[in-house]
Amino acid sequence: MEKRERGFFGRLLVFILTILAVVGLIAMGLSVVNAYINPQRFIWTTMFGLAFWVILFYNVFIFLLLLLLWSKKAWISVLALLIAIPGISKSYSIGSKAQAENSIRVMSYNVHAFDHIDSEIDKERCAYQIMNLVREQNPDIFCCQEFSSFILKIAHPKCINIFAENCGFPYIYYNRKRNYGGNVIFSKYPIVKVTEDSEIGKEQVYGVMVSVDAGEKGQFHVANVHLLSYKISDNEIDVLTNTSGHQDQLDTIGMTVLLKLSDAFRRRSIQLKNVLDGMPPVEGPIIMCGDFNEPPLSYNYRQLQKAGFVDTFTKVGRGIKPTYAGKLPLLRIDYIWANKGVVPLNFKRCRFKASDHYPILLDFSINPENQSVNNLNQTTNTL
Repeated sequence: MEKRERGFFGRLLVFILTILAVVGLIAMGLSVVNAYINPQRFIWTTMFGLAFWVILFYNVFIFLLLLLLWSKKAWISVLALLIAIPGISKSYSIGSKAQAENSIRVMSYNVHAFDHIDSEIDKERCAYQIMNLVREQNPDIFCCQEFSSFILKIAHPKCINIFAENCGFPYIYYNRKRNYGGNVIFSKYPIVKVTEDSEIGKEQVYGVMVSVDAGEKGQFHVANVHLLSYKISDNEIDVLTNTSGHQDQLDTIGMTVLLKLSDAFRRRSIQLKNVLDGMPPVEGPIIMCGDFNEPPLSYNYRQLQKAGFVDTFTKVGRGIKPTYAGKLPLLRIDYIWANKGVVPLNFKRCRFKASDHYPILLDFSINPENQSVNNLNQTTNTL
């Protein structure tokens, strides 16, 4: 592959790039293998799973440099790119859209307590911007995370009713026993709660679950889940991404962020285990959506797959579609999962900036072979 004898500096450059290629290969291997490692037992690979796109672009860059130098060492980067294929398949989709007359649309959105990314926009204005979006997208089911009061001196329940009335949702559900409105399900179809005594309803952050009767379109269950966030502040991100002028804080902030990441990955693995192990014994189609705060190359992502759920974005989505709208790019941490009773038709991510997340939507239909739903005999919450 090498056409002529290199000089000293040429050989030195190839040697340095070879070392960098080996580093990239190891990093890519750790990124992909992270999905198989429980963070309760070993935490450090989680950082590589989180940084998949950065590692991928790094390996592509090193590969191009070695290729330009006609170096046989380019095979190292080629191997890294081959190892990346499972990660690419989970992070990038070329799925095909479909349509059905009996389709149902579900929307999931972490509204970040209606704290707009533009600090000059107050909570009430932010809430009404989101209401306009919801009316425009016209979902049949809207799963909201981090819902909070958005009008001064008006409590959560009243704000939930205001939101529902403005968006045309006659049915609502949240865990009233805990007086908590963070995880709310709004619906145009009758809904009934799935027992709050299950693990999914025990802790405020986990979420809520309902059964939905969409008439001729079918019956199904919807779980609205929110797992623990990383709790990394914008100031900490600024220090790590703009190191100039922050050298005195870099070590301290870096260690703080590392500890936050480690703690969040460990705790979320416990939370998801509780959700999956303690899910009510329902039958039939299930949609599980929300803010899982996990990248596709993560242990929790694989556990959801092992439990029989499909990441609908990988089936009918297009492109990369990151869902985090904050200062860390290319993070897809919000999902709409479905079991085999659901037929995904079309996945959409709205590039709408209000919260630090983007809203996601799924059009789906019910698989006629999996219509059985056994939880539609309880009290329905309506406005």
